[in-house]
Amino acid sequence: MRLSPLFGVAKMLVKSRKLKMAAVGLQLAYLGYTYYSEKKKNKQVSK
Repeated sequence: MRLSPLFGVAKMLVKSRKLKMAAVGLQLAYLGYTYYSEKKKNKQVSK
């Protein structure tokens, strides 16, 4: 199982609004990191 859906499940399980916002922030940071690493990897392959 990938890490991104785990953040979504964690967001559903917590009741605190602050923890939900933290889970959303972690998910966005992870998605941004994977996007950047894939973009970097594709750029190296095309050279």
